[in-house]
Amino acid sequence: MKSRPNNRRPGDTQGSDIESTEPLRLDLKSFDDMLPHVGDFGFYQWLLLISLIPYCFTYSVLYFGQFFITLVPTTYWCHVDGLGNLTIEERRNENIPQLLNADPPYETCHRWNDSSAKENSSLVSCTTWEYNLTSIPYKSLAAELDWVCDRSYLVSTAQSIFFCGSIVGGLLFGWLADHKGRIPALVICNGVGLLATVATAYANSFWSFAVIRFFAGLAFDNCINIPLIIVLEYVAVDKRSLVVNGAFGFYFALSSTILPWIAYFVADWRILCYVLAIPFLNAIVTPWILPESSRWYMTSGMSDKVVTKLKRIAQFNKKTPDPAIYDAFMANQEKDDREEQTATVLDLFKTRRLAKHTILVTLFWTLTALAFDGHVYSLKSLSGSVFVSFTLTSATELPAGILLILVLDRWGRRACSFVPTILTAVCSFLMIFIKTGVASLVVAVIARFLLNMAANVALQYAAEVLPTPARAQGVALVHIFGIIAHSMAPYVIEMTHIWDKLPMITLTLVSVVASILVLHLPETMGEDLPQTLQEGEDFCREQNFWSVPCIKKKSRPV
Repeated sequence: MKSRPNNRRPGDTQGSDIESTEPLRLDLKSFDDMLPHVGDFGFYQWLLLISLIPYCFTYSVLYFGQFFITLVPTTYWCHVDGLGNLTIEERRNENIPQLLNADPPYETCHRWNDSSAKENSSLVSCTTWEYNLTSIPYKSLAAELDWVCDRSYLVSTAQSIFFCGSIVGGLLFGWLADHKGRIPALVICNGVGLLATVATAYANSFWSFAVIRFFAGLAFDNCINIPLIIVLEYVAVDKRSLVVNGAFGFYFALSSTILPWIAYFVADWRILCYVLAIPFLNAIVTPWILPESSRWYMTSGMSDKVVTKLKRIAQFNKKTPDPAIYDAFMANQEKDDREEQTATVLDLFKTRRLAKHTILVTLFWTLTALAFDGHVYSLKSLSGSVFVSFTLTSATELPAGILLILVLDRWGRRACSFVPTILTAVCSFLMIFIKTGVASLVVAVIARFLLNMAANVALQYAAEVLPTPARAQGVALVHIFGIIAHSMAPYVIEMTHIWDKLPMITLTLVSVVASILVLHLPETMGEDLPQTLQEGEDFCREQNFWSVPCIKKKSRPV
């Protein structure tokens, strides 16, 4: 996540290959202090940006793959044996009650008990269904198992179980990454994702599918968080926003827009599972395309490996730094961290302002994630092709990231959070009344664009507000609540069975509350990140409620 750029870079040669022309700094304690000497945004860093591609594809596959594996056509009706010689229209007219002023204009969950005497016949619940495969050219797992009508909740339940696996996976692979290294954790994580995605093709019941998707969920989040954090470690501080909002935004947008058309042209959910497993093969080459985390080496007492890595980076970037910097760095490592403050996530709640900021940033991310996924799942109910609408909404990831790069350090975090979320509320409100036609698609695309911006800022906010001693644990807490929101989102859209306007009313309220909450967070733009718990408590205390980077105004304190 983005931090405040250092005004003075140690050993920055401004294009020179030799650093001995300026005085040698001996206070090279951190990896960030050393990186400018060997090149912090050169050829090596560009190779790392390219290496993110397969991991962004695995993230898209895990995030959205189940959407297409369980996609159900919006038009379906009861199947009745012995009518195979009739056309679709004849079968529907023969056995299905017709409805006036309804969409579709016939019963989807009931049929006549005796079609030869409809006036005196009662309605019975369907046991099997027929599907209109015009807009969705394949029967998904959910269609094969008839997860419709009173069983439609199984689609949402399976999705929620997937995200429950993500919570367990975050704890499991987080522990593994801390104790065995980031690369081993990433290899095992993607290996689990590979096996689970292939195994999905063999699911033949709800419980077999749910258990397999739980294991697939173990890899979710970690499959992108680990490589993204590693790459950010090796990139200049002032270029990290470019990595997150630019490179990741581009790759994620590309993979998300390709995914629906893979599903469309494969047109078989079992074969689709095999195709979606292909990106997970990056587990085989991960040790050769990504370096181990430098910070993990340092916290594990392996500073010598950090030096080896720094020398390798210098070779790739054609830098020849003064060899003495490595000795100075190693000497500082021997006496560093003796007085380093340690903390747990509970320490974030022991003082009033720090607890307030922790709760606010957690709620903001949770509500943003709920609104984001709610709008993703609502695409199923839009008129027209779900493949087109999914593609158009996913394509907004890149322009949203580019816009953030341009305005985030000018308008500040609060403005770039408040404006998208309150406008998302407006879009959600409009979608209560606009349900069909091009207008509904346009509003859905705009909402997704805004939510992409809000989500990117929300995660960055967490990394900037929380103090260093508990930052990793605090961000993990925020992620866990976000995953809980992911698991709740399918049920928000399920509320359409209660009242068709209820999902968008809920998402409108969620976005309004999120926009109000973010106004009570401090503006972190241009601020030094809090390094201690006390600094976290005092962080931005001098700010006013109406503080905006481009408009200085005094009012009451935040």
